[in-house]
Amino acid sequence: MIYRIYGQKDTTIYESNLRKNQNTGKDEILEITKLYDEDTNSIWVGNSRVLTTFDLTSISQSIVDGDISGSIKYKLNLTSVEENEVQSEYSLDIFPISQSWSEGIGKWLHTPITKTGCNWGTTDGNTIWNVNSSSIFNGSSVSSNPTEGIVLSQTFANGTGSTFLTESINDIAGNSPFMFVEDERLVVSASNFSGTTLIFPLYLENAKTYGVQFQIDPKDYTDVQFRVETPDGQINGSDVYTDMVGNITTASTQSFDLNTTSEGEHKLRFTFFDNEGTSKSTTGIFDEVFVTEKDSNTLIWETFSVNEGSFVQRNVIKGTDNSTPFQGVKNSKLQLEARSIAGADAEYSKHLESSLQYTITSELNLGTFPSFGFTMYDVNDLKMNPSQVTGLQSQITASSTQSLVFTPPKSGTYRFAYTYFQSGSGGVTGSIDNFRISYSGSLPIVPQTEASYFKNEGGGTWYTASLSNTNVSQKFTKYTTDLNADVTDYVNDWINGSRPNNGFIIKRPIAEESSSIRYGSSKFFSNDTHTIYVPTLEVQWDDSSFVTGSLLELTGDDIVIYPKNLLSEYKENSKARIRIVGRERYPQRSFSESNPYTTIKYLPQNTYYQVRDAETNLVIVPFDTTYTKVSCDANGNYFDFWFNTLQPERFYNMEFRVDRDNRQQYFDGHVFKVVR
Repeated sequence: MIYRIYGQKDTTIYESNLRKNQNTGKDEILEITKLYDEDTNSIWVGNSRVLTTFDLTSISQSIVDGDISGSIKYKLNLTSVEENEVQSEYSLDIFPISQSWSEGIGKWLHTPITKTGCNWGTTDGNTIWNVNSSSIFNGSSVSSNPTEGIVLSQTFANGTGSTFLTESINDIAGNSPFMFVEDERLVVSASNFSGTTLIFPLYLENAKTYGVQFQIDPKDYTDVQFRVETPDGQINGSDVYTDMVGNITTASTQSFDLNTTSEGEHKLRFTFFDNEGTSKSTTGIFDEVFVTEKDSNTLIWETFSVNEGSFVQRNVIKGTDNSTPFQGVKNSKLQLEARSIAGADAEYSKHLESSLQYTITSELNLGTFPSFGFTMYDVNDLKMNPSQVTGLQSQITASSTQSLVFTPPKSGTYRFAYTYFQSGSGGVTGSIDNFRISYSGSLPIVPQTEASYFKNEGGGTWYTASLSNTNVSQKFTKYTTDLNADVTDYVNDWINGSRPNNGFIIKRPIAEESSSIRYGSSKFFSNDTHTIYVPTLEVQWDDSSFVTGSLLELTGDDIVIYPKNLLSEYKENSKARIRIVGRERYPQRSFSESNPYTTIKYLPQNTYYQVRDAETNLVIVPFDTTYTKVSCDANGNYFDFWFNTLQPERFYNMEFRVDRDNRQQYFDGHVFKVVR
């Protein structure tokens, strides 16, 4: 049977500053797109993602009752409204949401915007998405992410970061081990007796205690050897650091304290070796590597000794020579460069609590820039002023150490934007160093049940894979517009109670979301569309049985098939066994006491049914050689049908297909209505 569940709730969430607090739960359209500024449509300002949920209560009960059994498949279906300027080929990722959310009653065109309900920043208008966390690792250990004193945070959201491979051994064919980022996770690959060491470099001070935490899955490797190298070249293992695991064999979140005895560059060393001796690649996965200074009132400290940290480049203005301003690490500083009337913002965002006082310091070197602009934005994206922030200056005209003190009026995300611009034709450079946020008071403890990623602010939280380590992505081409994805493993995790059913998040892959390429807009009908094309979750299982008993087979070529007991009208919650009769169109005359027009013969085993909407001609339940097979018992052919898989107050056409002798025969014209 193919049974359709209709959506319980859905919405689109938008990342742009103008829209990130907006709820669109009652829009008729779900949209996945990249957003550009609404004035010029040229500056990228964010992405949109779709959330949708289906109530599985009745399906779960049907499984318990035995009405549904065997191998069950689940497919998520969204019907396309239109595609605008999409690439000839693109993909959408589907993940299970890890946090509950509310649909809300807002629409895109509401003025002022509706904030109550799910949006980019919150799950319901008030509760933020897991404090900057937007996906959850599938490791076996339970942990919480650090929220303060962070000196290293490798999230792999924008590439491999500062990591590098060293001491590599090529395989017997001369191929070198390599690493790459996939689904915001770092993958290390080797084959044929090759090996390598992955390095995470970081600068640590002397005589301090640092917390080290990372998520790792050796996957195909037998184990991963983990060591710490000190500035003097000494390599230490679990005999030096308590709770350190030096030989990692299972997927887990590892954490331990590292007590330093010298100042300088330390290295986290992970050694991989493929001992299978085959050409098949052996891969292991890393995620979320954190190093934090413990017993400190530092919330975040960007030293730029490794990478840009969480600074991003925003509001880019290219030069008259089409040059792009540079923002990156040079000489352990965040270097800023521009030429030919060009500029940008170096922006940092952080969730701050209203109960604490914060001090923000940074070393600003104007270099050859005449000045830096500086703007602080509150949780509503409004510019803050000197009456709210002690030491705030909108223009910095001399190299100095910036020092700001303030108490947030409201908990949420605050943004710090350093504007650098060259109004002339020549090149200019400047830098930022030692950006630090410290606090007075006690940080609230955020409850978390699994180790999770620190990704972009808001945008939903989701598991990166099922518990069986599968994830779902659909590729679209010019011949594919509708989303039709097999989400069986995700739903099984919900059905068996291993994870809560919070629905699906549908989004572009991270590489496309962060790319400068315009991928266009993909729009789908929502639950609130006034059409028949609503989102559905198909439940598919083989409920057929074929026992012919003493019946004779219908072998004639010219046959007629019709449903014997199909009513003209059914209540939407009805369940019925539809009897199918087949006979020869023109039976041969014979001397027999039985009427050839009423003699029951069984149809070929390859007989299938289909249901089509009579008005739109849309196929609701398609012919399927596994899930819509016609059954047989001693009384003839039949199939069971649950009518609440169809929308009420509509007419439908029941159709049949017989496959035999390398040909297909079709039979239709059997109309019925579903009513409330």
